Amino acid sequence: MNEKQIQMLMQNLDNDLLAKELDDLTSDLEVDLDSITQKAFNKLNQERLKKKRKRFYPLVAACLITVIGISNAYAAEISDFVRSFFNQRAIYSTVIDGSAYYLESPLQLDKEVKLENVIFTKDKLDMNLTFSLIEDKLPEILVATANGKIYKPGGYGYDNDRLLLSFWNEVEHNYMFSPTEELKLIIGEKSYSIHLTEGVPVVGSGEINPAEKTNIDWVKVGYKKIDQGVQILTSFTDNDLKLVAIGEPDQNTVTRIFKNENGITSSGTSSMTKPLLGYGKDKNVYTYNQAKDAVGRPVTQFETQDPADTEIELKIPSLLVGYEKDFGNIDVAIPELNEEKRIDREIDLKLQKITLQSIKRTSATTAELKFALNTGDKAEVAVREVSLYSKDVQSGDSVWQGDVCTMGISFDGKLKNAQLNLSWPRFEVKGNWTLKIK
Repeated sequence: MNEKQIQMLMQNLDNDLLAKELDDLTSDLEVDLDSITQKAFNKLNQERLKKKRKRFYPLVAACLITVIGISNAYAAEISDFVRSFFNQRAIYSTVIDGSAYYLESPLQLDKEVKLENVIFTKDKLDMNLTFSLIEDKLPEILVATANGKIYKPGGYGYDNDRLLLSFWNEVEHNYMFSPTEELKLIIGEKSYSIHLTEGVPVVGSGEINPAEKTNIDWVKVGYKKIDQGVQILTSFTDNDLKLVAIGEPDQNTVTRIFKNENGITSSGTSSMTKPLLGYGKDKNVYTYNQAKDAVGRPVTQFETQDPADTEIELKIPSLLVGYEKDFGNIDVAIPELNEEKRIDREIDLKLQKITLQSIKRTSATTAELKFALNTGDKAEVAVREVSLYSKDVQSGDSVWQGDVCTMGISFDGKLKNAQLNLSWPRFEVKGNWTLKIK
């Protein structure tokens, strides 16, 4: 790591953290810290960099590292926290990993159609539209990009008068995208050229403040101040792990259902979380809610009515996280009527483990499977839910609560074996993080 890289990293540390890190790193060195700092400031002044002294602190620190010869290992220790957010960009009410573009302000396309917002990333193309339809039937909607890709809606919904669209790559049958600034929106026989703006990098656009240290070293949590509250930042050492929501789950029980009727249909419990609580030095408790009219998921902006001059300890009891991937199949033999078969098959979901314990046939066309949850060694991680699906049965429903999951399946009475697929697991990470907001 060179001096320029160290300097850029340090510019994104809040001054209190930087001062503490420098004190720790130089505690065993016989140097006149005040003298070196003053000389560094003097040199900057000689070069006529006319800014406030506070803004120079990160530059002084970089000079200090060069003067006293702190090793790359020490520099990495200071910069590891900030470096973990290098690839993130802020868009609307969320934070995206990797290249990301958005519609900077709503766009009136014509008298009938208004484009409210767009989020375009490597794994997401979402947009909200408001328009009045002459007919009840929704017109065909497509998105074309400059690289020749055509995307069609993979799902849609309504929020009052807004149409919510999520697109997918129908040709390649996936949600993998090549985000670009320019796209063409096609609605029926009309087309509109849309210009998007690249998201603002998290690093380099303001101070990043770390949470108080916990014993969970594979998660980094911090925040940046915004007008009415904070934007909470998270980063994981496992790049495949995704943030789902911030805060403690609003419901303790999760229910999932699927049916193989006229195609696959499925549903599940929402990932709603409780508001966060902040404890002020003025002895008051402040509620931090997800940003009003939030756009983008997961929501990382939280707003409050806290006074600007009060230091607050904001508590984050949990994070909901998950993998957007397939974890393979399990072959399950269907027992005879009223027979129960022990299976005891352990399933590794990377962050935690579960065990398929048994299957019992409860009628000619139904059976019940039982899973033991959280059988791995991470005490701070609890399995929230897993998508369980089988094309061999007619329907299935699963209930996830505590350390137990019970799944019921319905099938043709002649079925002997079923293949059960597991994918998209979600977890609650109980980290009890504290953000000191000043």
